[in-house]
Amino acid sequence: MNVDFRWKDKLFVVKNVPVEVCNQCGEKYYSAEISKKLDDFVKKQSESKIRPQNTIQVPVFNWQ
Repeated sequence: MNVDFRWKDKLFVVKNVPVEVCNQCGEKYYSAEISKKLDDFVKKQSESKIRPQNTIQVPVFNWQ
């Protein structure tokens, strides 16, 4: 699953994040381990310790 993740004033997209699926309702969620790894990954990225594989442009809209 791809994740749009905000860290401070930056927006990150992390691709292919593994998810769990609830057996009762089918909702997708991240395990505690994956959530921690995702937080650590994005923090390192925001500190420019990891180079992105790709950069995309994202349209920004005002509600009003």
